[in-house]
Amino acid sequence: MQTITFYVKPREAADIRCQQALADHGYALEIRDIAAETWTPALLRPYFGNKPVAEWFDPQAPRVLSGAVNPGAMHAQGALVAMSADHDLIRTPLVKLDGRCGAGLTDAEWPDFLAGKTAPAAHPGAMSEFWMHDD
Repeated sequence: MQTITFYVKPREAADIRCQQALADHGYALEIRDIAAETWTPALLRPYFGNKPVAEWFDPQAPRVLSGAVNPGAMHAQGALVAMSADHDLIRTPLVKLDGRCGAGLTDAEWPDFLAGKTAPAAHPGAMSEFWMHDD
């Protein structure tokens, strides 16, 4: 059984839905509270891969909503420093499986992540189809 380390903000319902679907498909989950970890820019960087910096941010983070942080104006290092100091800024879940990392994966990205591929899935409904199969 493969174990996925899942860093979450406990209050996020989408994370709970995703966790249940992964468990239903035979993955062991190691759930961790993202705020309980000591994050540094170097530890965070692998989770974001080649995504644009603005996509690293949780659009519902209080400082993003208030305009105090503008993800579109941030460069990578500044974003990582800000996220290290304020975990609410991080788009979750952060996930790790077999040394691969991901952040805020979309439905289309999950199947390729689970399969060890780095490119996004070819079609937007891929995760919905993944959840429905009882392999």
